[in-house]
Amino acid sequence: MKIRATGKASRSRSRRIAGFSLKKHRKTFGILTTPTKDIFHSNYHLGLLSGILSRIKAVKGCFKIVMMPARPYGSLDQILMEHGLDGLMILTWRWIHPKIAQLIETSFHTRVLVVNDPVPDLRVNSVHVDTDAGMAQAVTYLVKKGRRKIGMLHGPWKVPFKVEQKKIQVPFVDTQLKVRGFIRALKTRRILCDPAWLRSGAANSEAEGYRVMKKWLREKNLPEAIVCGNDDLAFGALKALKEAGKCVPRDMAVIGFDDNERAKSFSPPLTTVRQPLVQMGKDAVGILIRQMECQASRPVSKQYLPKLIVRKTA
Repeated sequence: MKIRATGKASRSRSRRIAGFSLKKHRKTFGILTTPTKDIFHSNYHLGLLSGILSRIKAVKGCFKIVMMPARPYGSLDQILMEHGLDGLMILTWRWIHPKIAQLIETSFHTRVLVVNDPVPDLRVNSVHVDTDAGMAQAVTYLVKKGRRKIGMLHGPWKVPFKVEQKKIQVPFVDTQLKVRGFIRALKTRRILCDPAWLRSGAANSEAEGYRVMKKWLREKNLPEAIVCGNDDLAFGALKALKEAGKCVPRDMAVIGFDDNERAKSFSPPLTTVRQPLVQMGKDAVGILIRQMECQASRPVSKQYLPKLIVRKTA
């Protein structure tokens, strides 16, 4: 398996590589990203990449990292052609650029695949987790443990961008789906949803989880348990709770979302909703291969059922 980062300067080389790949029956897969998204340091992305790279290696394919240029692409086909790709994956498609999100939402393409953030009537391939089911599992578990005052620490509601000197905000679908799933789960179990216990971080990061929980702990009316939008937020919250002398889960139970590689070894080990990230990465490549080989006329959408992994924090 070959791994390359590509840009406009390497167009001709990319085309030569693409020709060689097709001649040798080696398919070339790309991931579109930007330097600001830093997918090689996010635990969520590392899980997906582990599956993606292992599957590409198994089929003796090539892999390219495609960096988003300053001027947005005009079409999905342009990305494939400029970089000599047989298939394209976009892991954080709502975060790359508003124009890319718009292209994906309005285009039909069977050789492009996006991960999570499902929106209605999407006409590209997708793999995504049933976030409603994940939140329902987390809330049900807490209720069975006798918790009634349940809050949520989630990521940003919108993503800020600067486009042509204008500041705009794009809805962060992942956060919105999880929050709505959490509220529905509470209502289903007739648990009061206190708006004061819905807290937002500026990013889905450990630092933001720590900052938000540190501030939250200064208040008197605290929940008995919280569900976090991802594991990194949960790690930050746990650090803040530990510094404050709080005993987890006695004083506050904490549940994450993802089950990334750190969750099991964290102190204390994190109870979390597992997304099958590695399998999703493998399946993403597999879907694109099948779409290429059968010259598919319609995109594929695959949904995964998450699973609550009970450890020591709840």
